[in-house]
Amino acid sequence: MSSFAETLSATERKQARIYAYFACYFGCISEVMIDSSAIIILYISMLGGNNMLVMLSTSLSGILNVLLLVPCAAAVTYIGMKKAVSIACIVGCCGFLLMAAAPMLGAYQKIAAMIGCTIYCAQRGLYSVTWYPMLDAFLLPQDRGRFFGTMRYSYMLISGALFFMLGKLMGKNPPLLLMQAIIAVTGILVLGRMFCMLRFPDNTIERTPKLKIRQALGISIRNGPLVSYSVYVCLLSIAYTSLIPLTLLYLKNHIQLPAGQVQIFSTIGIAGSIMGFFLYGKLSDKFKIKYLELFVHVAFTLAAFAMALLNKNTTGFIYLAGFIYFMISYASSTFLCNNSSELLALARPGNKPMAMAFLQTYQNLGVALGRTGTAMILGANLLAPGWQLGTMSISHYQTIFLLCGTIAATILILFPTLPAVVPKHKDYYAPFH
Repeated sequence: MSSFAETLSATERKQARIYAYFACYFGCISEVMIDSSAIIILYISMLGGNNMLVMLSTSLSGILNVLLLVPCAAAVTYIGMKKAVSIACIVGCCGFLLMAAAPMLGAYQKIAAMIGCTIYCAQRGLYSVTWYPMLDAFLLPQDRGRFFGTMRYSYMLISGALFFMLGKLMGKNPPLLLMQAIIAVTGILVLGRMFCMLRFPDNTIERTPKLKIRQALGISIRNGPLVSYSVYVCLLSIAYTSLIPLTLLYLKNHIQLPAGQVQIFSTIGIAGSIMGFFLYGKLSDKFKIKYLELFVHVAFTLAAFAMALLNKNTTGFIYLAGFIYFMISYASSTFLCNNSSELLALARPGNKPMAMAFLQTYQNLGVALGRTGTAMILGANLLAPGWQLGTMSISHYQTIFLLCGTIAATILILFPTLPAVVPKHKDYYAPFH
């Protein structure tokens, strides 16, 4: 258990949790917009970006986190967590403002938008390695599941309502100026995250030693449960991470739904995430985390196969696609909460930034491989536009769904290696139950 968190009063822990909630409200709207909203996808398309650029915009966070998380974890031990948070939030704000200003650069607008997106995604590594250790200073183990569920449920509820209203406002052909204004305001809100996180309590008991990268990384590599869970998360991320943006591209380009309807579909996904976060606290109290992990894996597998077999001639296509998209988002939110809880359980005291960077590097490697691979397949036209499966016509989008489902089904064989399945280890692992 976190010894420093136990020294805080219930009032101090509650106040810190409130600051954490608002840090999410201010900062995570930008993350939702980059990762799973149609706004950035539509914006880059409006600037003349092709399918490859659109998919790359959703995969940059994964690529850069793979490269930067471990160096950022080492840097944090020298510059301090709160200084790192300040740098990350200011840089993230600048990245979004550059994206918003991209159309002013004429022929270079696509390049400017992608550079702005890259700048924003680059700071996420520095922020990520500070977020969980700073939370651990005031979170008791028994509070983790409910905290992460409530935190993400509440910010997704806010962002879901916001993106739904934006979808209605955008209509079929949103003006470019409106898209710029939305992106600029979102970037400014990132500074609110900095304001809140600087008010988290400082852990005065546990000090992170200034270890060299090799030493800190060696401690993490020798933690068997951490390594096995990291590899599993990486492989599952490869299988599922393209499902959300690929579904939006499939609906926009192949089914040819108008922009407003695509954004409403995006809002359906946000509703699925909200439901997953809302229920997670109760489910984590009732069920062991291994059962929640099994549900997530099976849900991703079935959803990918379902999208592969669903086409616009299917009766009730829009409703079925909406339900599947809802379930993908629901499972994704549960997956995120599982990861957050396991991240704190697997991080050895004294080496928390590096342990968390290690796990998140593997996760983002999976995100990068999954989304970049999909982007390259679409951009290079490596697949035939369509083929026949019996009497059913399968598009190249559906072929990728089929590939994702096959990968997810195959890596089920790794499930027994998870630390939650066999929780007793010689290495460090401290779950709630």
